[in-house]
Amino acid sequence: MQLETYISDLLYRYECVTIPDFGSFLSQRVSASIDDITHTFHAPKKVLSFNEQIQKNDGLLAHYIADIEKIPFEAANQKIAKRVKLIKSYLTEGEVLTFKAIGEIRLNNEGKILFEPTYQLNYLTDSFGLSPVVTREVYKKEVEAIENVIPISITPEKRKSRPYLRYAAVAMITLTLGGFGASKYYANQVEAHNQMALEEATQKLETKIQQATFSLNPLPAVTLNVSKQTGHYHVVAGAFRIEENSIKKVKQLKALGFKARVLGLNKSGLYEVVYGSFETGKEALKAVRDIRVSHNKDAWIKIDTEISIKKENIKSVTTPRISENKEAQIEYDTINETVTDFTSNNESNLIQIVRNVENAESAFYLVLGNFNTVEKRDAFLTKMAAKGIKNTKFFYHNESGMYFIYQQKYDHLNTVQEAQKAYSNSNFERKTVIVKVSN
Repeated sequence: MQLETYISDLLYRYECVTIPDFGSFLSQRVSASIDDITHTFHAPKKVLSFNEQIQKNDGLLAHYIADIEKIPFEAANQKIAKRVKLIKSYLTEGEVLTFKAIGEIRLNNEGKILFEPTYQLNYLTDSFGLSPVVTREVYKKEVEAIENVIPISITPEKRKSRPYLRYAAVAMITLTLGGFGASKYYANQVEAHNQMALEEATQKLETKIQQATFSLNPLPAVTLNVSKQTGHYHVVAGAFRIEENSIKKVKQLKALGFKARVLGLNKSGLYEVVYGSFETGKEALKAVRDIRVSHNKDAWIKIDTEISIKKENIKSVTTPRISENKEAQIEYDTINETVTDFTSNNESNLIQIVRNVENAESAFYLVLGNFNTVEKRDAFLTKMAAKGIKNTKFFYHNESGMYFIYQQKYDHLNTVQEAQKAYSNSNFERKTVIVKVSN
């Protein structure tokens, strides 16, 4: 695996590329400059550096390797860990490692990593194709030095008179004008002939149209019975990033007798496929129980955001007695298993459930914000630190491609609800949401 090639590709698009458990390559833009000694103009570029302190896996490098090599995310992480172990062994033995088009890395006497960039490539895409240019001052000095050694003298040239060229020019102009006149006359004749032919054809066509008789018989009416699914409660089969995969899933479910369809794009940019839609939550709950037993144990219910869930109903579900009633507990988990918007007015009543999270334990998390890019994530973490909110962490959900930022995880629902209530009573400007990680 050419790890430096993947890092080099990412440095064109990102300012920070992290090698888990090793360090991060950072890039910073610098403006154009002129070397006063060599009189060379250098285009804007990115200056590379290495930070040994940033070692936490943000998933960027592994995700890119998984996409390029068509392997699972876990396999990509294992490849990176194996390469990091090999790199550390080389450095410990005193070797200097060269990352092609990036720079050289070695250990100093204190065991710290030293990085020396090579600047073979300019990772600033705005300067693509621009190379160092020598200014006019250098060439000016070279010309002055040559003139001092070899003086340049200019002698006027006497041209011989050639009268026959005049006659040839006059003859050429006469022939050109004659040819132009003949060409114009021929073009006028062709245009007149075409106009006459067009008028004759038009007259014949109008005569035939007047003589024609048309008889149109009325067509029989066709009645189409189209059944449209309605309902605000949807039993979800899965979500797909590629639309063709969602259409294939719908065909498979219809072949099994389900009224499946593509519900549309969710907030994570995935195409959701549903077994069917229902008018009431009781109908949806009965359907999801049957589907979990007979077809898909991971099926869940999504509720349209315009359906308001009363606060007193949520309280009745979360009473301590519910823990003794298995059916009621299933209903609570199912009804609330919908991806909610962080700007929703009823986020305190709904719980977002995410599955298969690698870097987070199964628990309840009070999420302060979620973002789909590393830049937005880091900007939010910096803003929280500036406001004095410490110990903020995040985990990455590979299926949705989202970073979830939180401050603490909780084992019980009532404790995380109390923490959410404390945030709502404070001056915290964003609305929070409870996320349940279920691995």
